[in-house]
Amino acid sequence: MANLYETIAALCEQAGIRPGRLCDELALSRGLMTDLKMGRKKGVSAETAQKIASFFGVSVGYLLGLDDMETTP
Repeated sequence: MANLYETIAALCEQAGIRPGRLCDELALSRGLMTDLKMGRKKGVSAETAQKIASFFGVSVGYLLGLDDMETTP
């Protein structure tokens, strides 16, 4: 199972953007991505998870590694 940062990084790569740009687009702290990448944080708030999932058009469950499907039915 991939960790949250790896999932976000993979989604960013598919979308052709960098994680820093994602933070700018969603008004998130760039430090959040750094903390996730370095393992200082393991997760994000429900609100942040929903913002990121909505940005990429995936379910929160997929983002968190709970669902296999990228998109919601």
